[in-house]
Amino acid sequence: MSYRARLRTRTGCLQCRQRRKKCDETRPRCTGCTRNALDCEWPSGDNQAPDGRCRREVASSGLSLIQLSPPVVMPAPFQSCGNAYLYRYFASTILPRLVRQSSLDQTHMLRLAPQFSPLFGAMVAVAGMQLPCTARWPTRFALQGYLHTIHSLQASLTDITKAGCDDRVLATVILLSVFESCRSDAASTVAPHVTAAGLLLTQRRPQEFRPKAAATFDRICVESFLYHASLMMIFDPSLDALTGIRDELGLPLYFDQLSSPTTQPREAILQASYKFFLLIADVTKLSRLSRPLDSAEVLKWRNLDSELSRWIGLTCPDDISLKPCYLAIQILLQKTNPDITSLERTQRMRSFLEEALRRVPLSKIDSHPPEYLLWPVAILGAVAIRFEERKVLQDFIASIVARKLGGQGAWVQKRLDRIWKTASPESVSAELNLVGLQVLLDGGDP
Repeated sequence: MSYRARLRTRTGCLQCRQRRKKCDETRPRCTGCTRNALDCEWPSGDNQAPDGRCRREVASSGLSLIQLSPPVVMPAPFQSCGNAYLYRYFASTILPRLVRQSSLDQTHMLRLAPQFSPLFGAMVAVAGMQLPCTARWPTRFALQGYLHTIHSLQASLTDITKAGCDDRVLATVILLSVFESCRSDAASTVAPHVTAAGLLLTQRRPQEFRPKAAATFDRICVESFLYHASLMMIFDPSLDALTGIRDELGLPLYFDQLSSPTTQPREAILQASYKFFLLIADVTKLSRLSRPLDSAEVLKWRNLDSELSRWIGLTCPDDISLKPCYLAIQILLQKTNPDITSLERTQRMRSFLEEALRRVPLSKIDSHPPEYLLWPVAILGAVAIRFEERKVLQDFIASIVARKLGGQGAWVQKRLDRIWKTASPESVSAELNLVGLQVLLDGGDP
């Protein structure tokens, strides 16, 4: 009897636990599962109770355990409690708002992760950088996951044609872009990952025979690429991922129900259709120029101005975050306007700035990825001269940083601080806003 009592253990296989049977813990298949012809599964770091040290770390961080069902077998080298918690946080909190607020079937990406450690590492990396707590261990786990992913993914990218058809590789590269856009430990180097995601997507097309979850995965990846390829151009001046591949992406095939400027779905990111984000990329690229436009560029500017005019009604009653984006594009476009004087340019920029500042504090911080909110804020801050204008933006950025919603908040504030030193509120000049905007676009020091 003493021997049988000793078999009562919490480290037996999952099948014996579920059947409430004693397990002799013989591996890889225990005697009970062998006798009953059952699949013998053993608990991993994700489907067993965390050990005491992990519980203490989680408790000291003010975090509670996140339960997922069914349990997931975690790949090596991520079989630890900390990685399990970050994976749960990614699955329950980050993935549902990765691209849009609406409920989408995101199970396909989660099914891919246990069989591909680089993807699992990317999920851990993203979660560790965005987990809203003051403890250091999430960042440590995030960097470990990131380094594993970078090292392990290289072999999968040797054949771009083959890699483009591999959902696991595409999902990993997409999440590396997300990681770089929210990392708080170093300057963002998002351009290589976004560029790689674009090249992978050129090897793909929507396929009718794909299951619904897989088709939704394709759409999420395309939307995430467009989001980063356009908005992150402000934060990384080397980024120009759409040039040369736009036609090869086959974007209309993914967006079969395009939204018009007057009928916008209530989505977190692509509420204005993919064409609005292509416009952001084109305007940003043109606004990088610090010289007068040549004849071809003037024609390009007029086409962009005409296209932007069709989006003037970008106002949604429930979510006004899109309006500051529209006004920020207007500011970028006026920077290179070939048909107005310097005084007219300054007046127009100020008008757009004042209107945007009334809307920025009302943005729903917890409903959107931080870069989506920080993109217009960075542009507005670069042209803001008055103390009260800068204070509005500074407070908004601080509210994002306080929630640890991404390292870009601290980056934007640091960058604006350097720009603002060149243009103090006491020395207002009509050209100072253009100087600050050019510094932001160049990515260099004032």
